[in-house]
Amino acid sequence: MASAAERALGRLLSKHRTDSRRRARTALRALALGTAATGGAVVALVAGIPPWAGGVLLAAGLLELWRGAARGWDHRRRGAEVFMIRERGLIHRRTGTVTAVPWQDIDTVTLTGRGETLLRLLGRDVVCRVRLRNGAVLRITAFTHDAGTLAETIAGHAGSRDPVRTLQRTAT
Repeated sequence: MASAAERALGRLLSKHRTDSRRRARTALRALALGTAATGGAVVALVAGIPPWAGGVLLAAGLLELWRGAARGWDHRRRGAEVFMIRERGLIHRRTGTVTAVPWQDIDTVTLTGRGETLLRLLGRDVVCRVRLRNGAVLRITAFTHDAGTLAETIAGHAGSRDPVRTLQRTAT
């Protein structure tokens, strides 16, 4: 049910849920793979393979453990998360908090895309960063359904003084 602050931003245009189960599965997979690679590296080093090969395997295992821990931390910290586009603003809900943001309160929108391979490997891929005028930052990750469209919609309306007219212009 929409709160008064949400209703003040107009009618609901779209809803974008974050797939927290996929985030959890990714974390568990990374932790399992990291544990196996790290264990395999220790066994390989004790068995006498060249130290550089064991070191590469150990580094890959530790990196994967870190990636799994980062995804797990995000899963625990963020919980269920949803972004809602309304006529005059954006709503961000996650476990225990609701943030209502009128379009004019958005300072900058940075579209980062999905192609940043290192960030994806580290479990920190962010499709979009929305910086608010009060200094807070909302992050839209690849786990959010239709994240690209959501990011482009927010970027198109950021800082708009007449959001209803802006929405009508983009709809035609």
